[in-house]
Amino acid sequence: MSELIDSIKHGAEQVISGIDQKGQIKSVIAGVRHQWSELERKRRVGQAEGQLESLRGEMKQLTEALGLQTLSLYDAKKITHSELTRLCERINELRADIEQKKSELAELQVQSPPPQPKPKPVKCPRCQTKVSADDGFCPKCGERLTQPASPAVPKTRVVVRLRCPKCKTILPDHADFCPGCGVKIKHPSTTRPAAKRFCASCGAEIGATARFCPKCGHTAPHT
Repeated sequence: MSELIDSIKHGAEQVISGIDQKGQIKSVIAGVRHQWSELERKRRVGQAEGQLESLRGEMKQLTEALGLQTLSLYDAKKITHSELTRLCERINELRADIEQKKSELAELQVQSPPPQPKPKPVKCPRCQTKVSADDGFCPKCGERLTQPASPAVPKTRVVVRLRCPKCKTILPDHADFCPGCGVKIKHPSTTRPAAKRFCASCGAEIGATARFCPKCGHTAPHT
């Protein structure tokens, strides 16, 4: 392309030179020469910009390769320079922070299901005691209750993940030591729930003061 432009320019210069010797349209000739000069300048500018971009790209690749090689030498305990050591330590800290933020972001992106509204309590048609809409019998007088058909609501399992108290790393289930910093993990103690009452006939749970089973109407055991 450059050779073609040079050839065209050379031919035009010969024509311009012949016209110029005859003293004709000197202003037009000057304009044409200026246009050719600008065309050549723009061509050289584009060429220089392309070369500069290529050099910058190569410089970036070599800088990244140098950084990776330096980190590899640091991990292999082959770097003793204090400045390089501090830089490598900071990069490793940033790597850990990035992984931690990725885990936190993944947890935040999980959408929790909307809360299901609780059914409104109803009154026993016999003694007017407020009972749960899911009960089949009144726990006070034993009256059979009519239950409206309601769709089953799937239970949602909530998973609670513990974090290391020192480095905040998410801990695996039943971990005794943190995989990130090695600190010993103290698991929270669990308290035994209070004793519950159950129907001797159907096995349903009975309230502490209920006289009848809310599911089958059987007389509740005395406590």
